[in-house]
Amino acid sequence: MADHRAEQVMAAVMGKLTSPPLATVPAAQVLRGRGEEVAAELTPALRVYMGADPIVDPWAPQLIDSELEVFIEAKVHDAATNVETLLNQVRKEVNIALAADYTLGLGFVHAIVELGPARPQISGDMAKPAASMEMSYRVKYRRSRTDPST
Repeated sequence: MADHRAEQVMAAVMGKLTSPPLATVPAAQVLRGRGEEVAAELTPALRVYMGADPIVDPWAPQLIDSELEVFIEAKVHDAATNVETLLNQVRKEVNIALAADYTLGLGFVHAIVELGPARPQISGDMAKPAASMEMSYRVKYRRSRTDPST
């Protein structure tokens, strides 16, 4: 049995961010879910996780449209480059990867739209600061009322 369509969307987002890999973030550094803190030597990195998945029209008879929130958190740690500059480069690459196909290659996806990034968070030793920025997207998709995998 296929996964819930929300899980299929998350897998497609991961695929767009890893194949081909981004210039600044190796595919192995694109991580799914909210986990332990990413070690400095493993950055730049991305964490991809889902938010709310509200139904747009709960009264639709057969097919339901949902709008899945997808969060992508960029993590950087660098002394040679301004961390805000590095975050913006990662942000640019993520935007390009996700905008290349607004359906994420899935026939049931209507579109993915960028909602925008949050303010960068900077911490640590200013000689080698750590920084993160959460980017948010919304994916509108359609599924069956009786089987959320179709």
